[in-house]
Amino acid sequence: MKRLNSNSWIGSAGLLVLILLVAGCATGTSLKNLPAVQPAEMLPDNVVLEETNSDAFKIRPPTGQILSMTRDNITVQIVYWRRADLDRKYNRGNAYSPFYETEALHQGDKTDVFYVKVTNNAATPVVYRVRGTRQVPCEMVDQGDNRYGSLDFDALKERLTFMSRASGIYVTNGLRKAREILIETQLLDSEKGIPPGESIEGFLPFAQMKHNAETLVVIIPLELKPPEGTATRYKRIIYEFPFINHKG
Repeated sequence: MKRLNSNSWIGSAGLLVLILLVAGCATGTSLKNLPAVQPAEMLPDNVVLEETNSDAFKIRPPTGQILSMTRDNITVQIVYWRRADLDRKYNRGNAYSPFYETEALHQGDKTDVFYVKVTNNAATPVVYRVRGTRQVPCEMVDQGDNRYGSLDFDALKERLTFMSRASGIYVTNGLRKAREILIETQLLDSEKGIPPGESIEGFLPFAQMKHNAETLVVIIPLELKPPEGTATRYKRIIYEFPFINHKG
């Protein structure tokens, strides 16, 4: 019977341990870099999970998975952005991120930020209202029926203005960037809506959810315009995207 060389066995075992350690570290790192808010494991039939790719959005999310839903030939795509990724991208030079915050802020003064794209393949314009008398706000709802409203440009301006550590040129430049990247600012006239065959996209911030929130639904309401010259009413279309929260 051939005897196993002890030095060879030790070397092989050491190599195996090293491989396992490297694999474990790699897995741990990837899990650590995942957003705390992820798509729910069980999705409704009309909600599709998409992998992040460079073609989906103008501003590509570094991490996270995209949820997509199509109703009445109108597609809405949504992905969560981590705080660290937002800071890395927009806290630059002499500008604060439009979503800048400090740990000292109360939970209600912080934000949860999603990136949203609305593509209109319907025959008439689709209206995405952020402000106005007919506004139907976007919101998040957790398992305790706590509701967190979306924040428009004016709300972001107010929170930055009253933040003690944010002032001067940093705030001015941050708000200028907000006008470039918020979804609400992509429509010059919200009442005219998104024309057929076109899309808008940008960031959609919300008041931060409670840390003990376990599940949440992001609700995005749209309105489809009736054909011109008809007495048909606007058709309201509600998009609901389920997520789970690991912040707690």
